[in-house]
Amino acid sequence: MMNDVYVLNPSLQIIGLIDSHASLIWANRYKEVGDCELYVPANENNLALLQKNNYLFRLDDEMICIIKKVELTTDPDDGNYLTITGYDVKSWLDQRVIWGTMTANGNAEDFVREMVDSALGSTAADDRALKDGNGVKMFFLGASAGFTDVLTEQTSYKNIGEKVRDYCNQFGWGYRVTFDSANSRFLFTLYKGADRADSVVFSRNYENLRETDYIEDETNMGNVALIAGEGEGSARFRTVAGVTEGLSRHEIYVDAKDISKTITYADLKQTFPLESSGGQGYWSGNQYLMRTIGIQILDDGHLERLQRDYPGGTVVTVAGVDYYQLSNQPIADCEDASALTDNDNVRLYDLVYEVYLLSRGYEDLAEYGAVTSFNGTVEPNTTFIFKVDYFLGDIVTVENEYGITVAARIVEVVEVSDDNGYYVEPKFEYIQED
Repeated sequence: MMNDVYVLNPSLQIIGLIDSHASLIWANRYKEVGDCELYVPANENNLALLQKNNYLFRLDDEMICIIKKVELTTDPDDGNYLTITGYDVKSWLDQRVIWGTMTANGNAEDFVREMVDSALGSTAADDRALKDGNGVKMFFLGASAGFTDVLTEQTSYKNIGEKVRDYCNQFGWGYRVTFDSANSRFLFTLYKGADRADSVVFSRNYENLRETDYIEDETNMGNVALIAGEGEGSARFRTVAGVTEGLSRHEIYVDAKDISKTITYADLKQTFPLESSGGQGYWSGNQYLMRTIGIQILDDGHLERLQRDYPGGTVVTVAGVDYYQLSNQPIADCEDASALTDNDNVRLYDLVYEVYLLSRGYEDLAEYGAVTSFNGTVEPNTTFIFKVDYFLGDIVTVENEYGITVAARIVEVVEVSDDNGYYVEPKFEYIQED
């Protein structure tokens, strides 16, 4: 059974609660934006509380929704009703774009957090920051998950929400924006569900799984990307992500013309710091070199090209990630290093530029693949209880009556409370790896 629904006003004050309803649908999603729908009598109290841009939240759930649609239906026979539609407040990320160019060269989670915070959080420009009804900043970063995934990327003018979802697909993360009631603010965090495949099993045999919908889908395949960067026609810089061959090879094209070899000197120093700032970078004439640089190896084809074009390097592994390490390697140049200012442009060499393109290619490839999915309705209070034994984002085992068994991630949970009672509809997803 779902708890009561509380209502907040835009100043983040609790102004009431909805303790009875005809129906409530509460759909929380791991790596997509959730939503809710509330169907209640159109009485004076509900009309006053359920206004656009007020918030709906439950004490027993992390999702908080902002009301975006209010529909009033009048019926002399069945009575007057309100249908209230709200959307998970993490949809706010879709209201911002990357304001210029951002470059990642290291921890992926740190980059995402910086991207989000600078667009709508505590470090955002005053006109971009999210504020409550009193004009006070209300959107902040929550605790870091401590992920060790790495990212080397240059990205410009992309939608923040879309980029976060791309990274979630790429690294298996989820994202959420929760309400910190003690401090009247919202907190953005990345997270990853627990692996409960050995302990949580949904099956007809255990009488905890009702109807199921099992799908194997290879209609959206892609495992090799041709990525085209800057330039025109046959002069465009091209590279390839992925090494699959023959009948198993499914090619896609990625237009990455927005990724440029030309960046500001300030961006270069931020990504590849000078020795004087504790980094490895130094100037020799008009060339910018690195005493030691590790280029992340993204696939076997990339390693072959690195060894061919930059012989003498060494493959090293740091925190489970393979790098091709080079010494005293030039990575950029300019016309006159002696007069260079932070706002002046420098040109990246192919060594670094190719990694940016490959990262975009793999980011796009993450949207493709053979998908095995289970949709099912589970018995809510039998073997396993939602938010006690398993949670959104967890990996569990699902088995249908034909003996088809998969370890799958819970990517969506729809809770429904209506005249028929309370039930839970999880969506399980397992993406096969080639």
